[in-house]
Amino acid sequence: MGSTDNGINKKDLNRETILEIAQDIFSKYGYKKTTLDDIANAVRKGKSSLYYYFSSKEDLFQAVIIKEVDILKQSLEKVVFRSLDPEEKLREYILTKLTTYRSLANLYNALENDVAAIGFIEEIKEKNAKDEIRMIKRILIEGVRRDKFQIEDLNLAAVGITTAMKGLEMPLTTGSKHNLNLEVTVDNFVRILCYGIMRRD
Repeated sequence: MGSTDNGINKKDLNRETILEIAQDIFSKYGYKKTTLDDIANAVRKGKSSLYYYFSSKEDLFQAVIIKEVDILKQSLEKVVFRSLDPEEKLREYILTKLTTYRSLANLYNALENDVAAIGFIEEIKEKNAKDEIRMIKRILIEGVRRDKFQIEDLNLAAVGITTAMKGLEMPLTTGSKHNLNLEVTVDNFVRILCYGIMRRD
């Protein structure tokens, strides 16, 4: 079996190249308008060679989405395991989520626009939501242990924060609010999360 100098299998390298190019094309034209011919032309291979790695356009799109999910998850887990004050960690987590999500056009469009009602998207949405709640809950538990947060129901708090973040994703990553200072907005959001909206005299 042929391998490159650094031990990466040639088949894996070809598959990764196709994935990267497909990721770019899907993000530009969307799932519906992109054809396997478009991707084959960009890869400079025949369409039949794509079928060697992927069984269909949906299969290729699924691989692209899974790749982007992994990128997002790894970025967020890095924040969760960093040695930061829990409030700062929550801020970094939200900022990382919004900036990384902004850069993953295929994942964003798939999760926000229910692309072509593809079956696997729903499964990815559910898994993504569970991972998100798990990671937020971990930050909250750390905050409670370090006597920084006072939370009676950790599950409810994690679900609430995740849901609030979800509500922010659309206005902060698209449209007229796209030019907002994300750091200032996230600072204000975390302040509300941590200190509430009650006036303190």
